[in-house]
Amino acid sequence: MQRRLFTTSAPTANYFKVTLKRSTIGLSDDFRAATLTLGLVRLHQTTYQPVNPSTAGLILKLKELVKVEHVASIPTPEDIKAAKPPRGYKVVGRM
Repeated sequence: MQRRLFTTSAPTANYFKVTLKRSTIGLSDDFRAATLTLGLVRLHQTTYQPVNPSTAGLILKLKELVKVEHVASIPTPEDIKAAKPPRGYKVVGRM
């Protein structure tokens, strides 16, 4: 009886959506270099990185600082704009 610990099928997600949630202030230079390598400069900034072992290693190093999601493709600016709610407010009625 053999057990398989890992699946050999290809992942469905092609990109990591990486968002910086915690600051690198007070951390060593190698953590700061890892965030810059991922393209993260500001808090709550999001970048899309390809799924590969080197990117996964950087994310694992910064696991307490970043939020990671798997996505199939990078959204276009039109997709991002369509997902946002309309700005402002509208008066519905009077009291």
